[in-house]
Amino acid sequence: MKVKVPILERQKPNLIILRIVHFTEADVFTTIIPLSEAATAMVGSSIELASREQDKEQVTIQDLIQFCSVPRSRKEMQEFMGLAGRRNFSEKYIKPLLDAGKIKMTIPDKPNSRDQKYQKVNSEG
Repeated sequence: MKVKVPILERQKPNLIILRIVHFTEADVFTTIIPLSEAATAMVGSSIELASREQDKEQVTIQDLIQFCSVPRSRKEMQEFMGLAGRRNFSEKYIKPLLDAGKIKMTIPDKPNSRDQKYQKVNSEG
């Protein structure tokens, strides 16, 4: 049997919060605290911001692939992206792009060659 119990809390002299407690069983309950419009707007804004950051990263990866229309070294690619950290860059960008067939090595027989470059794979479609 569900029982709803409204509870008023005085947080400050001019702030009262209404909570609704749902008792589902003798020892189980759920508290629902309504958010103000300002709090909801803040959460919505942070979700939109995270989405924009994700879109920005996708655009950047597409730009990196396009940048590799001409063979590029790992260092050139990293500078284009404005990133440091060779190992992290290779693991986060180069390896996934190679695995996905978006770029290819110019010297596939020597993946660790200092002369290694990466080039966009032209997809005929």
